[in-house]
This record gives sequence, C-alpha cells and structure tokens, in this order.
Amino acid sequence: MRKLSVLLIALLLAVSASTFAQPKLTLHLTGGYGVPLGDFKTEVPATSPLTEDNRADADWFPYNTKQLINFGADGKLAFGKQGNARVTFGLTYNMFSNSTDAVFRIDTNNTLGVITFKPKVNVLSIALGGEWAFSPKKKVNPFIGVGVAANFFSGKFEFSQPVKVKGVMRTEPMDMKSETRIGIIFDAGIDFHLSPMVGIIAGLKYHMINPLGKGADDPSEVGANEIDLGDQEHTEDGKTFATRNISSINGYLGVSFYFGMPKTKMKK
Repeated sequence: MRKLSVLLIALLLAVSASTFAQPKLTLHLTGGYGVPLGDFKTEVPATSPLTEDNRADADWFPYNTKQLINFGADGKLAFGKQGNARVTFGLTYNMFSNSTDAVFRIDTNNTLGVITFKPKVNVLSIALGGEWAFSPKKKVNPFIGVGVAANFFSGKFEFSQPVKVKGVMRTEPMDMKSETRIGIIFDAGIDFHLSPMVGIIAGLKYHMINPLGKGADDPSEVGANEIDLGDQEHTEDGKTFATRNISSINGYLGVSFYFGMPKTKMKK
C-alpha cells in the first residue's frame, strides 16, 4: 500500500512538472451544481399549523428555491509570453428550483390548504472579467479570477391545484417578472491538460447576483400574472420587506479546448 502511494505521488509530480507551449485562446464547456445563498435561500414556511402566518407569500416566491443546476460556455484570452494574465468572457444559464409542500389560499373564501409548490427561477449571466493562471505552461494549471456579470431573471411558479395569489384565483403557473441585476463572480479552479488540444476543467464559483440594480416595482408595474423580484426595501399591503442580497455557490466540471497553440513539442 505504501509503495502504491509513493508511486501515485511520483506520477502526480511528474505530470504537474510537464510543460508545453501556452495556448492563446481557451474555451470551456461546463456544467455545475450548487445552492442559493444569502436571502436567496429563504425557506418556505412550515405547513403546520395551518395559519395565515405560515402561508406562502407572493413577495417571497423568488426566494424559495433550494438547488442550482447550471451550464455554460466561456473563453479565456492569454496575454504575454508567460500567459499568466487572461481576459475572460462567458455565458451561463442558471436554473434555481425547488419542489415542496406549502400553505396557500385554495379558494375565494381564503380557505387554507397544503399543496405542492414548485418555484423555478432562471438567471442568464453574461460575464466579462480577468484571471490569473499560476502555471499556464504546465499540465496542471490552477487559476483564480473575478468578473462582472449582467444577470437576466426569468422563471415561473407552479402549483398542484388552483390557488389564490395577490387576490385572484390562479389556475395556471405564474411568471417571474423579467429583471436585470449587475453581479460579481469569483472563480477558482484547475485546468488539467490532457493533450495540446483538449483538457478537463474543475472549479468553484461564488456569485454575488444583485449588488447593483436592486429594485422594487410598484404593484401597477407588475403584470396580473407576474411576481417581481422586489429585492430593494419596500412596503406592500402594509408590510415592510427589507433589502435582500442574493448570491449562490456552485462547483463545476467541464471540457477545455485550446487554440492558437505554437507548433512546438511538449517537454518531458
């Protein structure tokens, strides 16, 4: 067992020490899994006791998600002979969702009942930033980066039966009102070069989704079948809602493609 451990360590050191010419452009296709953080992880109220205090409120629908699945594509353009500094750009589609039981009004008499509730919030992120690659000429290349992202919200809220929301009975899913927020993405990971053309990337992203652009629409600006994000402090129906800071964290795995590689042989 000891000999095997020594052999594995020696193999890892040999791989990480191997060098090759630095590609000018790297493209990644990735998929990830994570969770909402901050005010974005607000839980659906308990289903017992069956009281108005435990009723799912429309002002909290965007914040009742529980998991995140995303996929995206990004590119990195290296500068200089060493290629440590890079400009990054990317597109990521984030799907926040949940499926849970919740208390709703189920008829025009405001009778309370427990139904299945599925909030689904999508965030399309278009990002531009910078990155520092620690070992761009080695097969194992760690990196850290930061970027600014334009985040575009959409989605829908599904109910297992008709419910009364915002004073009206709903027999179809409600829509997430289109919103735009400016965010910041922190990224760290490792790019494993399998060949001069292809590799594997693994990393972790922390996304501050709404540091800029917070807002709360006047009820007259929200469609009859829409739920707005409402992340700025506001008062509605005599109830005050605090400012909300929403964020997420996710791990990701993907494939790397290298372009603009100088035609030189790999060093052993």
